[in-house]
Amino acid sequence: MPSTTDIGNQIKERRNKLDLTIRELSRRTGLSASFISQLEHGKTNVSLDSLRVIAEQLDISMQYFFLEPDPLQSLHEPVNTSVSPVDPSREYSPVVRANSRAQLVFPDSGVNYQMLMKDLNRSMEAIYGRISPGKGNVARRLRKETEEFIFVVSGKLQIGLKDKAYILSPGDSIYFDGYDLNEISCASEDQDAIWISVITPPVF
Repeated sequence: MPSTTDIGNQIKERRNKLDLTIRELSRRTGLSASFISQLEHGKTNVSLDSLRVIAEQLDISMQYFFLEPDPLQSLHEPVNTSVSPVDPSREYSPVVRANSRAQLVFPDSGVNYQMLMKDLNRSMEAIYGRISPGKGNVARRLRKETEEFIFVVSGKLQIGLKDKAYILSPGDSIYFDGYDLNEISCASEDQDAIWISVITPPVF
């Protein structure tokens, strides 16, 4: 899974590719230049909210902090999944094994995201999420209109839509417009909440 150093390097490389200074990225994100510098050098952790803001200003999806070998691909650049027909060992497989999911972990926030798909050139994305008891809002800020389906695997998950909140138990599901979402949090007292999200179009 990506470390703080990995994420910092990814941010620095993308920032340089866009010819942005740390000061300009600071201005665009509202984060201090000192924080961004420390993050790029792997000297500090980043919160989920701060990483989302940075990703948005660098024109990259959160997906690309999960994946190897090219996590910095722009939202507007297609993912190349082509393989040589003479090399069977490199043949593309649509299967994602349980022990090889790309992950993005925020220990301080008690949040773990895992990608359930390989090909990002599709019309939807599937994510496995886990959040620890007592941890707060991990709702995503969206860049465009989406539709989302959530299925709760275990624990209890609180979903906030506009001015209403819904607590979902294992086996419960909910479908909504992405712009309505303002909260995803763990509603269990002593158990992680685990869920699967399917989002279209991909924006995470």
